[in-house]
Amino acid sequence: MKFIGDFHIHSHYSLATSKELIPEFLDYWARIKGIKIIGTGDFTHPKWTAELKEKTIPAEQGLYKLKPELKKELPVKIPGCDDETRFMLTAEISNIYKKGGKVRKVHNLIFAPSFETVEKIQQTLQRQKFNITSDGRPILGLDSRNLFEMLLSIDENIFLVPAHIWTPWFSALGDKSGFDTIEECYEDLTKYIYAVEMGLSSHPPMNWAISFLDKYTLMANSDAHSPEKLGRNANIFDTEISYDHIIQALKPENQKTFLGTISFFPQEGKYHFDGHRKCNICWTPLETLKHNEICSVCNKKVTVGVLSRVAQLADREDILQRENRHPFLNLIPLKELLSEISGKGPNSKDVAKTYHHLLQKLGSEFNILMHIPVDEIQKSGNELLAEAIRRMRNGDVYIQEGFDGEFGVIRVSRPGEKIVLKKANLFKESDIENKKEQKLLSFDLKEYQRIRAIKKLNQKDNKTEEIEQKEKTGKYGLNPNQEKAVEHFNGPALIIAGPGTGKTRVLTFRIVHLINRQRVLPENILAITFTNKAASEIRERLKNLLYDNSAGNKVSVSTFHALGLTILKEHFSALNRTKNFILTDEAQKEEIMKSIAGCDKKIVSRILDEISLAKQKLFTANDIENKETAQYFLSYQEALTERDAFDLDDLVYATVNILRDFPDIAAKYRAKFKFLLVDEYQDTNYTQYIFIRKLMPASDSNLCVIGDPNQSIYGFRGANVEYIQRFTDDYSEAKVYSLNQSYRCSDKILKASGNVINEGNSALTGIKKGIKIKIVQQSSEKSEAEFIARTIEKMIGGLRFYSIDSNVSEGEEATDISSLSDFAVLCRTKDQFFAIQKAFQDHSIPCQVVGQTPFYKKEPIISVLNFMRLAANPKNEFLLKEISEKNGLKKDDYNWIKKELSGKTVEEVSLNIIDRFFKEEKKLKPDLFLQFAEWIKGNEHSLSDFIEFLNLGTEADSYIQKSESVALMTIHASKGLEFKCVFIAGCEEGLLPYSIYEKLKSDRDEEKRLLYVGMTRAEKYLYLTHAERRIIHHKEHRLQKSSFLNAIEKELIEQSKAEVKKKTDKNAGQMSLF
Repeated sequence: MKFIGDFHIHSHYSLATSKELIPEFLDYWARIKGIKIIGTGDFTHPKWTAELKEKTIPAEQGLYKLKPELKKELPVKIPGCDDETRFMLTAEISNIYKKGGKVRKVHNLIFAPSFETVEKIQQTLQRQKFNITSDGRPILGLDSRNLFEMLLSIDENIFLVPAHIWTPWFSALGDKSGFDTIEECYEDLTKYIYAVEMGLSSHPPMNWAISFLDKYTLMANSDAHSPEKLGRNANIFDTEISYDHIIQALKPENQKTFLGTISFFPQEGKYHFDGHRKCNICWTPLETLKHNEICSVCNKKVTVGVLSRVAQLADREDILQRENRHPFLNLIPLKELLSEISGKGPNSKDVAKTYHHLLQKLGSEFNILMHIPVDEIQKSGNELLAEAIRRMRNGDVYIQEGFDGEFGVIRVSRPGEKIVLKKANLFKESDIENKKEQKLLSFDLKEYQRIRAIKKLNQKDNKTEEIEQKEKTGKYGLNPNQEKAVEHFNGPALIIAGPGTGKTRVLTFRIVHLINRQRVLPENILAITFTNKAASEIRERLKNLLYDNSAGNKVSVSTFHALGLTILKEHFSALNRTKNFILTDEAQKEEIMKSIAGCDKKIVSRILDEISLAKQKLFTANDIENKETAQYFLSYQEALTERDAFDLDDLVYATVNILRDFPDIAAKYRAKFKFLLVDEYQDTNYTQYIFIRKLMPASDSNLCVIGDPNQSIYGFRGANVEYIQRFTDDYSEAKVYSLNQSYRCSDKILKASGNVINEGNSALTGIKKGIKIKIVQQSSEKSEAEFIARTIEKMIGGLRFYSIDSNVSEGEEATDISSLSDFAVLCRTKDQFFAIQKAFQDHSIPCQVVGQTPFYKKEPIISVLNFMRLAANPKNEFLLKEISEKNGLKKDDYNWIKKELSGKTVEEVSLNIIDRFFKEEKKLKPDLFLQFAEWIKGNEHSLSDFIEFLNLGTEADSYIQKSESVALMTIHASKGLEFKCVFIAGCEEGLLPYSIYEKLKSDRDEEKRLLYVGMTRAEKYLYLTHAERRIIHHKEHRLQKSSFLNAIEKELIEQSKAEVKKKTDKNAGQMSLF
């Protein structure tokens, strides 16, 4: 059966689309046009899927039809009209990610065989925290290849087609953010790609110029944003009507079942030629090449269109060398033809009346445009239309090419010409197949390739020279101050290292120097970092820098807590514990406190905080002034001992007590660790300070500490900047090294942040002068969030077509911005997150919120992990009792855990536990369990290592650097990170410095340091925003601009009061967690 199919459309849930994009109108217009199969579009949107399920019924395999009672009556009876339109489940997904050092923005068209498969796709995307409800075409921070892998794992019958492959911004081969081949994009899964969608600015002959496209069927779809636009581009089939037969026909080996494509003239597409709308520059590929892609008006790069991009990748001079060429037709919509010959608008009543008359006389629109003989059209009473269709079919049209987002113009008459009927030239029915040879490409491809080859030969390769220059300037080595610090050997050393001065690099190279040059045994070196992530980074660097690769594994690199755990495992008996002691989590700590007589539930949290602070100060019960807290401290510690447990603070607190009370144990570790290096020394609390003093007590100890007094921001955790300031008193023989060259921040950012901290000039210098810091005033936290979202969307070069069409972005990335992960939004408190998350949703900006409670700290996953903890340590009586009471663990179950789970991998243990104990919970919360399964899938660590990771992870460790998303976090959580562009929201008195509540006032000097830390996370772009009014805890506050900003020199800043009009986005307000 021959039929027409148009698979790439959208629903009314997509941005900037018609409200009539509902099943009833889609069916209505498909019948008018003569389209048998239409895609549903947007099946990723749950509400659209629900609407489709409600309004359609199953038809042939994998296809659906509108319920009969919902069919809209056609305006006229159309002869030969097929009254049975079919829907095929399709969706477009926008993938934005970084690959090969470049931001990729690729749209993919997905075909699914059933609603069941669609729902599995939705569930999988939601489990991975993707927002699929703000836009019918969701934006995912996910590699296209990985998306395809995920889809195939859900259902191998899913079919993926790279969408509009030539569109500059959002396609697999586009000039702005695409690749040079399909294989680069989809890698090993390219073998499962059988078709590509050409897009509206392209037609088959253009694609024939590129040999690597020979193996794909060239599809054409409308990408309709309103029902009447269905069929702008479409496909012709001759096969059975079913999902499997249509998919099979789209595979390139099936020449007889896929008959070719229909499209409007590609020159009408918005991105056919090159140029700049604003500059009124429109160029052919040859003109663009001669101008080196630089606009002759504004001197910026022009928007390179589809034709130029095709020319860049073309490897054929003769496009007819492609063997499996399908026929193609270029058409003009019937209403546009009627409008042109009548001189009235295409949406006018007169045009509509004529349009309906023709449908009633001659059949569907495609039948009229493609098949009805011209003399028959003439006989219908519209001779001028007959001449217009003759010209259209013959390609005898006036063309004004589209460029830079401006649609082209295709007319059957030239400007000023009046169509005159030429009866002698009217085509007969067979004439369409014998029409004169048309020029398939509108420019000289051979000449383009000749000029391009000459330009390539004339380009000088300066790569080697650039590398040599960088090495001379120290970019690939160490600068003199770094080198001095690295080569320090015996005795104590203090390295003052400001933001971006390379402290982690210096620490790493010091270890390398000690091992490679000074022949220090790697097992005699201990390095302490503040996060597990930093420790992992140093370990990884050591593998690549040491002469002996295995030596890196012998160096002890850990956090204070991990080191303490190691020591406690070796000396547990010193504190009346067994070797099977447990480490309690927050929930278990609360349960212990609640079990203590007289402890009211209301005060549990406060008492635990006070106990934690006491341990950070190395207090005993006698040192605590508050008698009630002192008594609870004693009772709590006794309860821990009874349960054979330590809490997280004990990993340092208890370890220091051992080193203090057992000199022989302290001596053992001093003998082992002859060289100690400590990172972020300014953030040590008293207990950590004593820990170091116990390991390195002598004034000539080989202790090297690195830190920056200006970045001491953890006073609320007991940290004290005093310890770095008194280092030379503690170690009188210490040498001090200062690193003053920042490789991260620009000079302007360093000076401005220096103004805040010192109200004077910064001692640091940047390698670039940089641009001015933007201080932006907004009316409210909502407008502040909107400003941040729009600025990011503009700087990244747009995230969707709507960004370009609505002028939110011009499509060009800001200088040095290449990824969404280049952006961070920092806040003083998490209370500020909501408005920003909402704005990101409205703009479809992927976002990762650092510091939120992870899914594995929610029930019932907490209980699953407790079972896993018991499997790792079956002798943990406290945990055994807790699980028995909470989860009803029986003796047989306990024996099974001991016997069956021993020696198994993390994944095997978890699956066995879930299958035996959590079947019902899995049914109730399938998404949570699937997320958990994906999280531990393929985990190669031992069970005990995995449990240790759970216990020792910090908020900073939860930041995923490779995620293609904007980071949203508190300023505290940003410590140690860096971004190309940083927004610090809420720079107001009351938030920075934090003093909005009388009882929670903070240290003003530390608040200055906090802002300093936030500002120096930025490499190039820094925005400091403040709002005139802000809702905090349901109360409106009117706060003044932070006084800290007044200290910044005027020549370093650019101040503005931005008023952003509220969007009239119909999807605004649809909420979903990212």
